[in-house]
Amino acid sequence: MPPPAMERVIKIAFGVIVPILLISCWPREMVETVNLVINSELDNFVQMRFFSGGLPSGKELVFRTGPGQLFRDGDTDTGVLIHEIFQADSIELILDNQRIETHKLFYHEPAGNSLFDSSSYQRKGNTLTYAINSKNYENAELCDGLCYE
Repeated sequence: MPPPAMERVIKIAFGVIVPILLISCWPREMVETVNLVINSELDNFVQMRFFSGGLPSGKELVFRTGPGQLFRDGDTDTGVLIHEIFQADSIELILDNQRIETHKLFYHEPAGNSLFDSSSYQRKGNTLTYAINSKNYENAELCDGLCYE
């Protein structure tokens, strides 16, 4: 029987080597890479504000005026979830600082056009693209004055 110190070394080595072997043998086809792209098709000024639990989340405010890419980020994992990439449970789209459309994770709001619902995206390979368009503008509620000062 090996001495206690040797037993500890064997246990530690086993605890390090076995996980490394398991990870290296993980089938690559089970790992998914997802890239999210949010494009604006509007000529308007558009902001995206990210919230988690009602407070601003880890993602910075993004904005642009006119058509083009507003947001791009991605993740690689065995089961990539959109809200993990956004690091948020709600997102506000602010249009011209006069209209607001709120997207909520747990309610898939607005229905049929939610930033959190993968069926609202166009998929091309490993890229999911969402287009902010006139549907978002028409669905957005008017703010009482400016949405944000």
